[in-house]
Amino acid sequence: MFHGLDNRFLYSAYQIHSTFVNIEGDQKWCSGTGFWMKDRDSKMILITNRHVLDIAYSDNENVGYSLQNLVVSGKAISHCSKRPEIDQKWSVDISQIKLSKDGKNDIACLIHPTVTAFQGSEEQVIDYWIPRDLFATKNDFEASFSVCDFVAYPGFPPWYDKRQNRPILRTGTISSDPRYDYSWSSDYEGECVAYEAFSYGGSSGGPVFAVQKGPKPGAGISFPGYRPLKLIGINSGHLPVAKNEKNIHSGISLLYKASAILDIIDA
Repeated sequence: MFHGLDNRFLYSAYQIHSTFVNIEGDQKWCSGTGFWMKDRDSKMILITNRHVLDIAYSDNENVGYSLQNLVVSGKAISHCSKRPEIDQKWSVDISQIKLSKDGKNDIACLIHPTVTAFQGSEEQVIDYWIPRDLFATKNDFEASFSVCDFVAYPGFPPWYDKRQNRPILRTGTISSDPRYDYSWSSDYEGECVAYEAFSYGGSSGGPVFAVQKGPKPGAGISFPGYRPLKLIGINSGHLPVAKNEKNIHSGISLLYKASAILDIIDA
């Protein structure tokens, strides 16, 4: 398989811890995954699921709780070894959250947020981010992707490397026709694609990559089936076998399209 991935893409996933509070001062917590994008102006945007930042978005039992603070952690490059060995942890400004105009899209973007390092006084650099030109567009979904295309998604499910705080990567295949929006109910469910994969709690908000198709053409070599690696969307969880069996995984996971993320950023 010509996947176009290397170890750097694993570290594009950052762990997110959200704290929520209600008017009585009661607190609740949520953890998930997010990723950084570098926009055209070279400023950073943090992208995750809306339900990671809005605990009441998909659970009416949490109505009345609002986001109090956000902590993001990940890895940076050790300049001695050029490897991702430095632990990073930031408090991230939550004042610049931008949501989709389509309330069904489980996406939230923090636009150029201020980050404050927890460890020491030195500024910590975001070494792992996804460039804007890697994001799939509406035209890509119409012409470049197909069912059975392989996808890969790094994140922080319960089985991440807890000793070294490193994400793990899982794979799957596109299940629904990516030219259309998938709905698991009879209602419209947003700009969604189904993929066969075992996403699990903690992975929500991680990047989903459609891996490279075919060998990359070179001088004097052509390959009509080639497609470069693309960021196809954001992981948003999985479907259970039935509503009353939430812990029984159907084998179907959900992503919201990268083109919907671009619509939020450009609005």
